[in-house]
Amino acid sequence: MRTTKIRALREKKAWTQEHLAAEAGVAVRTVQRAEEGVMSAETRRALAGALDVPVESLAAEVHPTIQPVLMYDDSRAAFDWLQEAFGFTAGERVTDRDGQVVHGELVLGDGGLMVTRSCPGTRWIGPKAIDGRMTSFTYVHVDDVDEHHRRAQQAGAKIIAGLEESYGQRRYRCLDPEGHEWCFAQILRE
Repeated sequence: MRTTKIRALREKKAWTQEHLAAEAGVAVRTVQRAEEGVMSAETRRALAGALDVPVESLAAEVHPTIQPVLMYDDSRAAFDWLQEAFGFTAGERVTDRDGQVVHGELVLGDGGLMVTRSCPGTRWIGPKAIDGRMTSFTYVHVDDVDEHHRRAQQAGAKIIAGLEESYGQRRYRCLDPEGHEWCFAQILRE
């Protein structure tokens, strides 16, 4: 996953590339190129000022240490749904001739996951192929779990454990449309 820190910081502020360009006093294409990792020292200074971060912090890219890969029968629909329901931001998206996602990168905060098409008859299958049984689930920290719960419910996530508090966290569990289990949690501050 090659998501630059500039893009991650911009998305954390819920800014468009156009908004960042205006704040930094640069062209939109300059922001696009910077998010691809190509920028001058002058551009780096302008973007750091607009994002209110140290200049040197913009040099590195975000590469999650661990990145799950989830398989879906309809990976095209899943890729879009995960953005709508859970707030992921699309990264790279490679499709086959049928339009199914064979390599899709999704980002949330400083983490991410990949989405790909399941392949019936192989070991690359999703939960639907094993009658909804789970071998794992994805645990995600969010800033506002109550709002996240509302958003996921509105998008059609099947809530399997409502909002609860334990172990210093407030969390809920749900299933996406193809049966992958998710747990979203917010760390409670004392």
